[in-house]
Amino acid sequence: MGKIKIMDELLANKIAAGEVVERISNALKELVENSIDASSKEIKIILKESGTKSIKVIDSGTGMSKEDAILCFSRHATSKIKNENDLYFINTLGFRGEALAAISSVSQVILDTFDGKENTKLTVKGGKIIKEEPGSKRQGTIIEVKDLFYNTPARLKFMKNLNTELAHCISVIEKQALSHPDIAFTLINDDKEYIKTSGSGELYKVIHEIFGYNTSKNMVKIKSENYDYEISGYISNINISKSTKNAMITLVNGRVVSNKDLNKTIKDAYHTALAENKYPIVVLNIETDPTLIDVNIHPTKQDIKFSKLESLLDLVFTTIKEELFKTDNIFKAYKEQSYIETENENVIEAKEEIKNYEALKINFEIKENEEKLETQINTEDINETNILIKPVGLALGTYLIAHDEETMYLIDIHAANERINYEIYLKALEDKQIYTTGMLFPMQIEMSPNEFITIKENIEVLTNLGFKIEEFGINTFRITEHPTWLKYGYEEESIRKIFDLVSQIKKDFDRVKFCENTAITLACKMSIKANSSLSYNEQEALINRLFKCDFPYTCPHGRPTIIKYPIYELEKLFKRVSGA
Repeated sequence: MGKIKIMDELLANKIAAGEVVERISNALKELVENSIDASSKEIKIILKESGTKSIKVIDSGTGMSKEDAILCFSRHATSKIKNENDLYFINTLGFRGEALAAISSVSQVILDTFDGKENTKLTVKGGKIIKEEPGSKRQGTIIEVKDLFYNTPARLKFMKNLNTELAHCISVIEKQALSHPDIAFTLINDDKEYIKTSGSGELYKVIHEIFGYNTSKNMVKIKSENYDYEISGYISNINISKSTKNAMITLVNGRVVSNKDLNKTIKDAYHTALAENKYPIVVLNIETDPTLIDVNIHPTKQDIKFSKLESLLDLVFTTIKEELFKTDNIFKAYKEQSYIETENENVIEAKEEIKNYEALKINFEIKENEEKLETQINTEDINETNILIKPVGLALGTYLIAHDEETMYLIDIHAANERINYEIYLKALEDKQIYTTGMLFPMQIEMSPNEFITIKENIEVLTNLGFKIEEFGINTFRITEHPTWLKYGYEEESIRKIFDLVSQIKKDFDRVKFCENTAITLACKMSIKANSSLSYNEQEALINRLFKCDFPYTCPHGRPTIIKYPIYELEKLFKRVSGA
C-alpha cells in the first residue's frame, strides 16, 4: 500500500492557516484588507480580550451576494485574480483566496452581508457552514471571528499575553489608517477606544490622530519623483525619534510593505542626525507602475521586490537627506540677519596652521600651500561680526549658555566641536583638489602582518587622500607626506587613526562610507573635551562656526548639539505667565 495520501480539505486549511494566521493581528489584517478592497469608507473593529475571544469587523463596503458569501469560505476562491497575468498587476489587498478559508478552519465565523439586493448571514465552524439565514439589511459586511485557534491548541500555546496581542492589532490598524487616510477607522478593545480617524483624506491629519500633537508638529512633508517612482509623505525631524523601526512605515501603491533595503536607506539618510539606536518616524508613499514590483514573494504580500531598486533607493535617500537638512533651522533668523559673509569653515584653523608653518620656517612646498590657504581666507570675514546669538558663559565646564532676543540655548561644546570638525574633515575628504605637505620628520607605523597586508592591498585609498607612503622594513610603512587638512599638532594621532580604518576595509569597500567614518573618528578625537575653559571670544567663535555647518543640530553620532528654551517656555517654568 502506498505511503502518500491526499490530505482532506480541513487538514489542508489548517496548514494554510499556519501560514496565513500566525497570530490574532494576522487574522485582523486579512479581514480589514477585505473591507478595504470592498470600497469601504468606514471600518470599525471591535475586539474582546485583545481578539482572543472575538474579532468583529464592521464595514460600509459593497457587500456580497448570497452566492459569493458562501463561496468566499472555499480555498482558492477569489474575486481579485481571474488569470495568471493578474498576478503581476495586483492592485488589491487580501490573501488571494486563502484567508477566509484558513481563518474559518481554526475558528467560528459569523458573516452578515448585504449588497443592496441580497442579505445573507452565515455561521461557519471548523471550515464548515453550519447555519444559513437572512441577514440584516445594512449596506456592507459584518464579520466576526470567535475563539480563534480553538481547535489548534499548539498555536494557542504560543500566543503572547493580551497586551502584546493588542499592541500588534493596534499596529496593524495604525498602518492601514495611514495607508488609507480617506477611510475612517475605529478600533475598540473591551469597550475602550484606542484608534479613531476621521477619514478626511489628509495624511497629516491621520498622523496627528494616531501619533498625537507632539509627533505631528515635528513631521516634515516630502515629495519627489524620478522616471520610475514617485514618493510622498512625511518624515520626522531630529526632535523626535523611536527606539525601534516600527514607526518607519512604507507603502507601495497603497499597500503596507516591509523591505529591508528600503528601511536601511531611510535609516542611512538620518546618518549623523540620529543616534545609531534611534529610528525616525516615517510614512512614505511610493507610487509606481505595477510591472516594476512583485508582491508575490510571500503569501502575505508584506515583502516586495523592486525591479529598479537602485533608482528608488537613490530617490528616497536624496529626498529625505535634503528635506532633513532644511528643517528645524534654529539659526534661520541668525543666517538671514547676520552680516557675516560666507567664509571657509576652516578659517580659524587654516590661519593658525599658516602661523605655525611660518614659525617652523619649513621651505619645500610649504610656502605654496600657505598661499593656497591664504587665498581661501577673506581677512574681512575674521573681523568683529554682528552675532545675534550671544554667549553668556559655561555651565559645568561642558555646556555653553547663549541667548538671542527670543530664546535661550544650551550648547554642548564637545558635540558642537564634533559637528564643526566633522563637516570640515568630510568636505576635505570629498574635495577633488588635494593639498599636501611634506613631513620634517617622516613617520613610521609598524603593524601586525594581517594589518600590513590589508593596508598594502588598499594603499591606493591612502594615496588618493594625499599620503605619500613607502614600505620600510618588516610590516612597517614610512609616511613622508600628508594632506594639509590634518589638524596641526595631531598629525601623528590622525594618521594612525586613518591607518586603523584602512586596515579594517572589507571587500565591499564604499568610499563614501569610509570618508564618513574617517571624518567621524577624527572629529571625535580632535574636538574640545568636556570641562574645558573657553574665553568669551572662543565662545563667540564656537557659535559662529556651528551655525555655518550644513546641519548644526547634532554631532556625527546623532547626539544633540543644541537644546533651546523659548522665552515663553522659561516664563511658564517660573510661573511668570498666566495659566502656568
